Amino acid sequence: MELRPKRSLGQNFLVDKSVVEDLVKSSQVKKTDTVLEVGAGTGAVTKNLARLAGKVIAVEFDSDLIPTLKTHLRGIKNVEVVNADVLDLDPEYFRSSSKIVGAIPYQITSPLIHKILHSQFRPKSITFIVQKEVAEKIAATPPDATYLSNFVANFGEARIIKVIKPGAFSPQPKVDSAIIHIELYPKPKVEDTLKLEKFLHHGFAQPRKMLHHRFEAGILAGSKIPPQARPAHLSKEDWRNLYRELVRVKERSKTRRGDGTWRN
Repeated sequence: MELRPKRSLGQNFLVDKSVVEDLVKSSQVKKTDTVLEVGAGTGAVTKNLARLAGKVIAVEFDSDLIPTLKTHLRGIKNVEVVNADVLDLDPEYFRSSSKIVGAIPYQITSPLIHKILHSQFRPKSITFIVQKEVAEKIAATPPDATYLSNFVANFGEARIIKVIKPGAFSPQPKVDSAIIHIELYPKPKVEDTLKLEKFLHHGFAQPRKMLHHRFEAGILAGSKIPPQARPAHLSKEDWRNLYRELVRVKERSKTRRGDGTWRN
């Protein structure tokens, strides 16, 4: 049976062997690693990961691909195929995985990264092929920093490894892609990750406006942030200082006047 990529699932099969090799090399997989692969497809990346890793957990959502995937992996003993939606995956798979790799459907990039980083069981690294524009948002620095770059920077260091042209896929997507690698810290800089996410969303809600439209003057002064600064101009350290100052002031003022330190 001929396999036809499903547009509804955002399927663009990676067919360029050199890009497969670049993705696997960028993940820095070793025999001591258990790798969770997202979007295993027909097994092009899975085979290469299996040669290097102790074990590969190959997750594929499309049940129509599973027979072909298993056929292509026949005889390879260190791969477990899981037919599941990675966004609903049993947390035990994350617990056992030291690295997460994949050429993922572009529409799940942000929710998947948030799921992984909010998880109690974070890997040592994440290496994905994503849309180039999204990779640039993840790896952005001032004066072009984004919500996503600051959120990810709380957990690790992100860098773009390589830009990939549409011809590496079948069918060809309409946009360029990129390999992005995120090396995670042993623990996040701010440990209450859900509060940090809400805080950053608040700060970047009006990215073109000066920060005094989003935060009280006292909060900015206490963080040594100029009120005329715009969100994209702040460093990751600036955002952490602003977050900690806001938490400090909110805790101090909670019994006195509630939490009226956020300007909506």
